Amino acid sequence: MSSQPDTLFFAAVGDVHGHMDRMVRDLQDWSRKARQSLAFVLQVGDFEPHRDEADLATMAAPARYKRLGDFAAYHQRRRRFPWPVYFIGGNHEPHGHLDATPDGFEVAPDCHYLGRVGIRELHGVRVVGLSGVHDEAAFTRRRPPLSRLGSVSNKDFTYFTEEDVERAMEAGTADVLLLHDWPSGVIAAEDGADFLGRRRSPSREEVGNPYARLLVDALRPRLVLCGHLHRAYRGWVEHAEDVRSRVCCLSSVEEGPGALAVFRVMGETLQEVTWMGVPEP
Repeated sequence: MSSQPDTLFFAAVGDVHGHMDRMVRDLQDWSRKARQSLAFVLQVGDFEPHRDEADLATMAAPARYKRLGDFAAYHQRRRRFPWPVYFIGGNHEPHGHLDATPDGFEVAPDCHYLGRVGIRELHGVRVVGLSGVHDEAAFTRRRPPLSRLGSVSNKDFTYFTEEDVERAMEAGTADVLLLHDWPSGVIAAEDGADFLGRRRSPSREEVGNPYARLLVDALRPRLVLCGHLHRAYRGWVEHAEDVRSRVCCLSSVEEGPGALAVFRVMGETLQEVTWMGVPEP
């Protein structure tokens, strides 16, 4: 099965938590079964690109979750990503490494951190990313300088700020918006009971945050990608003039296929294809 000349496929991946080998293996499995190549991969945070124990020490997480993972092999060029990977920061990242270059950089061959706020044009797809999670008390404060790492809580580096959101809004438009936490108000009323008391979701109304939603409303992307809650969900945000944004929430790589989604771009059309299925011609 072959694509039309103006058709491309890209993948989205949920929380990786250092399991780069698993991510690569699962996406290669899709490519093999679908007989399609991926132009690039977008990842929604908690990527955990730890090079060594020093990086691991700068991550905010309980000790039992601090594991090096597979990234060192990619950083040391013993393994390579088969396609360009672009990721934002979540709430479990080596900020001692990432915040040294807050505007983003290539952390390993073909693996790019988009920064606290990132804007990229990838094969004609305009991608905007916002790293971090929301904390109301931290939102209006300046993030501590990296020099204070070790003297303040590692958590203080995991939050996005009002300045970050304002910078992201300056992007004006986006085809794809990358967030770690969900936007508020994306869960349909009929699905509310399924979220009651689950991970970070005491009720449907308390899932997500209003500033991520503000970005969705301002940029009106065709697609919103997010992770953080370790569960797969699809929803819509309705805008004026019959415009709406598709919201694709992804689980963690350890939890299987719900962490992965593949999208086909044909001209002005951006459409999710069936995971682990062969896409339509």
